[in-house]
Amino acid sequence: MIELWIAILLAFAGTFCWRFLGVIIGDRLPQESLVSVWVNAVAYAMVSGVMMLIVVFPSGLVASSSLTSRLVALFLALVVMLWCRNMLMAALAGLCGFIAVTYFIA
Repeated sequence: MIELWIAILLAFAGTFCWRFLGVIIGDRLPQESLVSVWVNAVAYAMVSGVMMLIVVFPSGLVASSSLTSRLVALFLALVVMLWCRNMLMAALAGLCGFIAVTYFIA
């Protein structure tokens, strides 16, 4: 049990240090600077990578669905996000698309 608490404490310390440095340094950097653009690009790349990992290699209940239904939901969510510029609408469109494809096709 003590190993679990040590792991949680180390994970908290590791993420907290970087977040704290980000707050301190982020206020001093202009948004158009090369470092800010690079950090933003890396953050988007990491989110995209995790999203694709979830779509291509899901776990849990989503793993029982077809890859086609997951890709259709992702495509629908991306189209709505680019068209409406509203993340909530995009998430709802992806969810509804996933449910519809899974229910009617699979």
